Amino acid sequence: MLKIKMEFKKGILFIRLDGILNKRTKEKFDNEVLSIVLINKLKYIVVNLDGVYEVDEKGVDALKELNDIIYNFHGKGALCNLTNNKVKNTIKENNYENSFYEYDNELKALGMIKI
Repeated sequence: MLKIKMEFKKGILFIRLDGILNKRTKEKFDNEVLSIVLINKLKYIVVNLDGVYEVDEKGVDALKELNDIIYNFHGKGALCNLTNNKVKNTIKENNYENSFYEYDNELKALGMIKI
């Protein structure tokens, strides 16, 4: 199961994920997150992964797709609170760590996204 909370503040979409991001929950992520980003042409995104305790290759693909959309809009994206070592290793194994900037928390991510 994946819970998605989103908050739009000062031109930045904060996405807070909780649960599992995998092949079963990717469609939910696509429908709820990617569609909003595409429809609104959002350029600045912070994805908080503090509550994510499992991710697979399809989950990493979902994050890559989000990054591609942001890149096409000439924006910036950041991952933060990547505290679970299992999740962190899966992301690194899928050569994803260079797609988004990674920060310890949302406040530090905000410093990167200077609108």
